[in-house]
Amino acid sequence: MDKVAVLMNKNAGKGQLADSQQAIAKVLESRFAEVVFYDMAQFSDRTKAILQILKQFDLVIIAGGDGTVHEVVNIVAPLPHRPTLAIIPAGTANDFSRQINMPQDPIEAAQTILALKKQSVDIGKTEQRYFVNFWGIGLITQASQSIDARSKQNIGKLAYYLQAIQSVGQVTPFKLTLQTQDKVIEDQAVMVIIGNGSYTGGVRALLPKANISDGLFEVLVIKEASIQTVLSILQSRKASVDHQELEGVIALQTHCLSISTEPSQTIDCDGESDGQTPTEIVVLPKHIEMIVGE
Repeated sequence: MDKVAVLMNKNAGKGQLADSQQAIAKVLESRFAEVVFYDMAQFSDRTKAILQILKQFDLVIIAGGDGTVHEVVNIVAPLPHRPTLAIIPAGTANDFSRQINMPQDPIEAAQTILALKKQSVDIGKTEQRYFVNFWGIGLITQASQSIDARSKQNIGKLAYYLQAIQSVGQVTPFKLTLQTQDKVIEDQAVMVIIGNGSYTGGVRALLPKANISDGLFEVLVIKEASIQTVLSILQSRKASVDHQELEGVIALQTHCLSISTEPSQTIDCDGESDGQTPTEIVVLPKHIEMIVGE
């Protein structure tokens, strides 16, 4: 692996990438023969530009936050021949980079990439998009939409959870029909989250046991707009919580499922708003090769 492209979102997080670019370049150039940096903000057609870059390099490093990772993965995932990907995190929560054990300091992440430790990871596929970390409707979508840019910058990863807690009493339950290969769930719910990874908003709260290489989703259905239930789930970042024992919660594992709701719900994929229900969702096992940390 000699040729490396770095796709940079200099606006991610607090703009720290722009300040770190020279130091990151020095680290990467100590190991790779050719390192080329691309400012994604300069692309007039981002998809077309990234597709051209993917053809030219052995390793493509995504330097940015969860939104940038989501964007690039959605360009890479449909390709028959996919380059190895790596992440230099620079966003608010950096959920997937945490999942693959990348240091959250950009320069330390660059140093970790030099070891070229690889892992083939699962991703999720819907009728609309691909996702690496989570798919959600209901409370989690409302919380994400309600967080303003200043809140994300000032509070960072805690903003997601603070807003979620504040939103509990504002959510109207919806009628859910969830079907897997061996069961059908019909119930009222306020949130559904399907986890490929275990991090949401920077901490392992909602789905601490999710595994990105087991070919399975962790599915969590919250049936009641209960502050006690939500807080119990948040506490799982400190202690292992059995979701089956939580009142108003349905938990299961599956590799594929379909979801419909009444009324239709806005979908959140990896923190990005993406279409409406109904939809079908499937795991693509070990679909993308990533550079991971220890």
